[in-house]
Amino acid sequence: MNSEHEKDFDLIERYLTGRASAHEVKALEIRLSVDAELRQEFLRYAHVDAALKTMVRPAAQQPLAAPKAKTPVWRAQTLRWAAAAVFLLAGALALWMPRGVEVRVMAVSADAAAFWPQDSTQRLREVKLENGSVQLRLDSGVTLDLNAPVHLQLADAMHATLLAGSVTADVGDLGKGFVIETSSARVMDLGTRFGVSLGSSGETDVAVFQGKVEVFGKTKSEPTSLIAGEAVRVHPSATPRRLVCINTRGESFATLTPPPANALVTDVRDNVDDGGSYAFYTLQTRQMRSGARPYSTLGKPHWQAMPGEEFPTELIGADIVGTFSPDRNDPDLELTLSVSRPCTVFLMLDSRSEVPEWVKRDFTEAGFQLRSGPWAENPVVQGMTADESGEIHVTYHVWKRTVPAAGAIKLGPPYPEKDGRYRAMYGIAVK
Repeated sequence: MNSEHEKDFDLIERYLTGRASAHEVKALEIRLSVDAELRQEFLRYAHVDAALKTMVRPAAQQPLAAPKAKTPVWRAQTLRWAAAAVFLLAGALALWMPRGVEVRVMAVSADAAAFWPQDSTQRLREVKLENGSVQLRLDSGVTLDLNAPVHLQLADAMHATLLAGSVTADVGDLGKGFVIETSSARVMDLGTRFGVSLGSSGETDVAVFQGKVEVFGKTKSEPTSLIAGEAVRVHPSATPRRLVCINTRGESFATLTPPPANALVTDVRDNVDDGGSYAFYTLQTRQMRSGARPYSTLGKPHWQAMPGEEFPTELIGADIVGTFSPDRNDPDLELTLSVSRPCTVFLMLDSRSEVPEWVKRDFTEAGFQLRSGPWAENPVVQGMTADESGEIHVTYHVWKRTVPAAGAIKLGPPYPEKDGRYRAMYGIAVK
């Protein structure tokens, strides 16, 4: 046994005999959280302990025997009792072993790495994150993305309760049926990636990025089914209602996050009667750059610089309002952005179409272009020719508007008639 393991078992022995200090208990917890081999030893001991409980009767039940004269056999008997004592001690250690769900730390931000070592394996009943972000994979295959502040309880590898903050779950191939509960809702996955956020007033926000979920409110027995690109807000005493705008982070909407305290774009609203649909817009704070997503539901197209050019510096670091691609078909569309301070609103318009009159009236040309792509098969790019790499991109003219103070900015439809089917919905950035 090396010196490191000697220290481990010395800590364990001190803990079991009640002689460990608070500092020693903490040190032992850390060792168990990062040493998978040590935990596996505990598991083996646990199996031994279970077997001993069925094979060894308590001393009070052993038949009394007449005293015998001491013979050399006492040495063998002593060895047998010593071995039994060792196994019983191992079983006790296994019973002390931390319970909970086994998780692996897949990714962690620098400000949380001290408490969540990268690639470490831990057993947890709850997760409290005060700073930073962490990505955990449960042994069911479900991956959880968490951003501080957040408080989550893990009942088992297929069931979690969100007590505060936001969590995004990617269930993978094996985690279908994973459930996240809050004080006002129960969200059951049907094979997907989805986000859940719990507000200070007890309302629950649910957004689906891929696949499908069912949302059960406390006042409604029938579930609300959501597919990719849809979101609802569930109040404790009301049925789920459409959540028009969600805050996201990550190139592929890795996480559902609360809006920052100093948010520039504070809200997005529209005049759309979805008729039972729950389509959402996304807010991506300071994420505008090459590779960012323009739309809330299309996963493949990304913002890119024009060939041979740098990405426009005027746009880098802007907030992105991810628009809903099917809105391109609505000739009566009206979007309202609420901003908290002076800013510039950028509008990216499909270069294949005429500029709407409301854009000419309220905006000026920025003097540069962007493109999005590559596009998969979609009516937006029907009839377009692929480039030398075999990919299809859409080119946009960029327009801008200076907003002198906090307030609301109204945007109109991308196309005056119902001819948007073969054109891209406009993109929005605010800086």
